[in-house]
Amino acid sequence: MHLLKAFLTLFVLICLGANSICPPALAQASQSARPKLVLLIVADHFSYNYLSRYQDKLVSGGLRYLMEHGANYTNCRLSYATSQNACGQAAISSGANPWLSGIVADEWYVPKKNKVMSATADDTYHLVGGSGPGASSMRLVGTTIGDQMKLATNGRSKVVSCSLRDTSALMLAGVLANGAYWFDRTSGSFVTSSQYSVDLPAWAKAFNDQRYADKYNGKPWQRSLPETEYGASTRDDYPYEKAVDGWTKQFPHVISGQGEQFYNAFAMTPWANQMTCDFAKEAIEKEFLGQHNEPDMLCLSLAAGDHLNQHFGPYSQESEDLVLKMDQSLASLFQLVDQKVGLNNTLIVFTAAHGTMPIPEFLKERRMNTGKIDPKTFKTLLDSALDSQIAADDWIDEFSPPNVYLKLETLEKQKVRQADLEAVAAKLAKSIAGVGDVLCRHQLILNQVQSGGNAEAQRRSYYWYRSGELLIYPKPGYVFAPENAGTASGSPFAYDTQIPLILCGSSIKGGRFSQTVSPIDIAPTVTSILGIEAPSLCEGSGLADAVGQVMGPPRPRVSVAPQAAP
Repeated sequence: MHLLKAFLTLFVLICLGANSICPPALAQASQSARPKLVLLIVADHFSYNYLSRYQDKLVSGGLRYLMEHGANYTNCRLSYATSQNACGQAAISSGANPWLSGIVADEWYVPKKNKVMSATADDTYHLVGGSGPGASSMRLVGTTIGDQMKLATNGRSKVVSCSLRDTSALMLAGVLANGAYWFDRTSGSFVTSSQYSVDLPAWAKAFNDQRYADKYNGKPWQRSLPETEYGASTRDDYPYEKAVDGWTKQFPHVISGQGEQFYNAFAMTPWANQMTCDFAKEAIEKEFLGQHNEPDMLCLSLAAGDHLNQHFGPYSQESEDLVLKMDQSLASLFQLVDQKVGLNNTLIVFTAAHGTMPIPEFLKERRMNTGKIDPKTFKTLLDSALDSQIAADDWIDEFSPPNVYLKLETLEKQKVRQADLEAVAAKLAKSIAGVGDVLCRHQLILNQVQSGGNAEAQRRSYYWYRSGELLIYPKPGYVFAPENAGTASGSPFAYDTQIPLILCGSSIKGGRFSQTVSPIDIAPTVTSILGIEAPSLCEGSGLADAVGQVMGPPRPRVSVAPQAAP
């Protein structure tokens, strides 16, 4: 009996000992499966079909590497209607549509200020490393992926973002990031907001001291390949492209000038994307990203395509060459990541903020119904129509597509009910050539919007206090843009809303996936892989079909390091 008791006691002690050993072992296994670095890459004005149109010209180590080794979602579409840059960056980082994130457009009218302000304008902060209006991420409601990483690790994870644009850098970074950096087109340097720091880090100052952009002043932008290789694009002297100040419409483009004029032109070239990638490399090396006990995050926005596509369109040789050179820049970045962190230790997400509508004249040549609606002309026409319908007065404060802001003081003076004025204005707006769907504020609030079509996406684009009394969207093929512009984005149609989405890493199952997904699905997928909470207002669903073994040791995999572009 005593021998049996002794044996049972020993057995219990062994089990207790085993239990005390198992949890740390499981925790260690789980930690080893998590990526050390999350590399989020967002291209601006990047049409989905670029990947297939230029696939045969992509280098082996850039976008082709992601397509061959990652999970490629071929039907990723914005789940909201206002396809603008700020909305896209916010949706990617927060997992929320504009109706929750509060980012309803790149800019909107602020009645208290009596002016249109950008999504990041904030005079309670100032620029660090430059001079000019302050900016912050504080208008973004809720948290981002990076914020959740900082919260989950008690601040130990490092989160850094960089871009040519303040909107992209700030929306991707969120509130708690170590730094959000963007290219200041007044000084030609990378700056940040006092929201994050009182001074630039030494490595960022050293980068600025190189005067990177200035080295390209007076240099020609040449094609990567002979012109005969650009068969996927229009001819170089295509007449409907809109020339940039100081540029011709044909290659080579010599970028020259002084001050802000030069930096604005430089920011539309492949060199600007390369500069952003080189800045990101410095962040990886000097901040030791991906080399800590907790996962780090680097958000990289490649925004040179923004104004370039507005001038030359998505079927131009300029746009094609920009993508080919961006591909080479990414190959070089991936090679550094492999050296410093290891690609098997990195989760790469590549996507876009939105696509681009072709130049309307390009579509008209192909006998499509198309055209431009000048926003200033539209505002004048609608105000004049209200004068004729109700009374001569000033009825509209501002039109900042897609938002029409009615002048509420006029309603009181003319003793008109707001809902009635909205209904009349909507009917009149619909009569203007090129205008498609028009939604009234009272319809959206009372949930009286008809179902079907783009109605649900349009509802997700409305946010109380920031959206206008009317939401105005063009018909397919039409765009809100002045006549002297090439094209623009902002519609709910596929050319603007279908974007690439590729995830690549040790926890990702490669392949092509055709189901409909949205950029709001990125945040819950990344946070699930990291084993942390999703952002606070996240509406998306994790992409479970592409996620392999997350818990436990990583599955065996042969590392295929990309080759740098020649």
